Amino acid sequence: MVVSTLAPLCGVVLGGILSWLAQRSAGRAAARAEARRCSSELSEARRKERLTHLIDFLTAVQEAERVAVDRWYHLSCDEHWESRSRQAVDKVWVTQKTIHLLCDPEVNEAARTLAFAVQKVVRQGPDDRGAPQDEKVWAHIRSSRRVFLDVVRGHLR
Repeated sequence: MVVSTLAPLCGVVLGGILSWLAQRSAGRAAARAEARRCSSELSEARRKERLTHLIDFLTAVQEAERVAVDRWYHLSCDEHWESRSRQAVDKVWVTQKTIHLLCDPEVNEAARTLAFAVQKVVRQGPDDRGAPQDEKVWAHIRSSRRVFLDVVRGHLR
């Protein structure tokens, strides 16, 4: 009689333990999947943020190039140009600093090199003073911009 009462009780206990283990295992798997999903979403959000700041930097560099061309090709050198040049160079450096905060050291170093090249060509003009100056401005910046773009492409993949 005791055996006949213990057998179903053991079956219920064993079934409960197995059910609990299955639920615990499923819960852990769901938690790991959620953690992976959250990590992936965070990684993608950070990538988009970096991309936004990199585009802002390129926009600032482009504006500084226009300022340099205005100065050295169109021979502008009035108060308006002075103000534009200060603003353009300042924006280049501010956006470069955000790259320093958000991106890998290689990207930051390439951005710094490009920022120095842009600053130099805005303030001092291209090294070659022969005509046409607009092409000389672009040539002065071209190699450092190419390095920057190549480094960024490698880090965004």
